[in-house]
Amino acid sequence: MLVLEFQAPPSPLLAAIGYGLWQPGVMHAKRRFEVFDLLICTKGALYMEEEGCSYEILAGMVLVLEPGKTHRGYRPTEVETEVYWIHFEYSQPDMHTLLTEKTSWQQPLLKRTDQDIAAPPSTVRIPKFAAVDLRSVVPLLERMIQLHQVLTRQRAFELQVLFGEFLLVLQKGTIRNSPQARSYSLSEKVAVYLESRLEEPFDSEQMERELHYHFDYLARCLKQYTGMSPMQYRHHLQIERAKRLLAHSELPLKEIGALCGLADNTYFTRLFKRQTALTPGEYRKQNQVFL
Repeated sequence: MLVLEFQAPPSPLLAAIGYGLWQPGVMHAKRRFEVFDLLICTKGALYMEEEGCSYEILAGMVLVLEPGKTHRGYRPTEVETEVYWIHFEYSQPDMHTLLTEKTSWQQPLLKRTDQDIAAPPSTVRIPKFAAVDLRSVVPLLERMIQLHQVLTRQRAFELQVLFGEFLLVLQKGTIRNSPQARSYSLSEKVAVYLESRLEEPFDSEQMERELHYHFDYLARCLKQYTGMSPMQYRHHLQIERAKRLLAHSELPLKEIGALCGLADNTYFTRLFKRQTALTPGEYRKQNQVFL
């Protein structure tokens, strides 16, 4: 799928949002912006061309027109057509690197702690031209339009938050509409399943019964998107929980290990040191937030 891939920060920011109900015979004017122009058709059909490439935007579709490229209508509307548009900006030195063919949705885990003082990097991916779920996006569009019509500084911040939610809905839609949709969904279910059962013994057969897929397939799905096997992912979650307890509690090390599903204190210490290069006691001395 062809997507626009934004690395944040900086985040894409909404500049303006509008709505139009076009009668038959209307054709979009020829224009060129230095911002992105996102169009969503909710009724009828809109016919757009961007530097020689034609798009028939039917109801339930989105098209993102790129900055610096000339776009125009190449054919008038034939029926009543309802269109929302959003102009948004993105500060990036090399805009040509944004458009990419996306075939993998791998999501490796970021290294982080609850003591970080810098925002983690993130990625926003939205489709260049694709179908969207109107039931999800139209309520957001309507609320954004309401805010934009009576804009204040406080409402402008709320508008940007809603725009971020709107982009998140589009991003999730690109994954749901991709050939990898099922495997991605299963990887998310496996991750949630493992996180909810850290204190219990690992049981691949129980995972099969509860998630209704063979364990080998579930493991492949999780590894495809996180780069980890179920056991590696479980160990990662256990050590992350242990880090939080070591830094924010005075619980004995043995009790912390048990709360993380690592009742064998020797194994807990060995696993913790393998992943952090520190023993649990050394980590606590370096990271405990109170004396």
